[in-house]
Amino acid sequence: MSPRQIRSFFTTATHYQGEVDCRNRRSGIGQQVQRNGLLYEGSWRDGLRHGHGIVYRKEPGTTDLYVKIYVGAWEGGRKHGFGVKYYKRGKYVGFWRRDQRSGRGFMWFDSGNFYMGHWLGDRFDGLGTLLEGGTGNLYQGEFRGGQKHGEGLYVHSRTGQIQRGFWTEGVFRAGTLEDCNRNQVLWPTVYPIPEIKLANFPEIFEEWMYQFSKALQN
Repeated sequence: MSPRQIRSFFTTATHYQGEVDCRNRRSGIGQQVQRNGLLYEGSWRDGLRHGHGIVYRKEPGTTDLYVKIYVGAWEGGRKHGFGVKYYKRGKYVGFWRRDQRSGRGFMWFDSGNFYMGHWLGDRFDGLGTLLEGGTGNLYQGEFRGGQKHGEGLYVHSRTGQIQRGFWTEGVFRAGTLEDCNRNQVLWPTVYPIPEIKLANFPEIFEEWMYQFSKALQN
């Protein structure tokens, strides 16, 4: 058998048509249709998806209508490298590692949320930016395990306030809150941040002058 031959064969769960190697393994360019409604077209090596390939899902209730759900790189049968994944409620464009979103990537959610930044194990992890579509609020900073974790900045778009500080597992722990662009927002906060000033200034100033004059006399 030559290194590359075109074969078509069935198993209990799939039908493959394409190139095979000398050991009759899927290798080269081929198409595989699975009984669960998934269709793969692309490169193979040693019987596994490897290289560039596209996965389609058959629409329920139809005979020949397929929708694209992944386009990109594969390694050893897993999504690995750069690829685009179409979810039922969103879209991801970025890097993969062993079937999980890992590395730099962008995610659009049907809720209106948008994330751009680093991923690890299918979750936000590292530096990133999260825009909340429902409120318009924006977080820029560190994430871990899919939650705000570490140093970051949170912009309240409706009230015109900015939080700067540190988060732990999605909870703001320590930092500052400041007014910003109060006159440019639709719903400015009803809780204004008071001006930072010295309390009891006259008494404190008088005491300071007294201590200063004593120091000069000595």
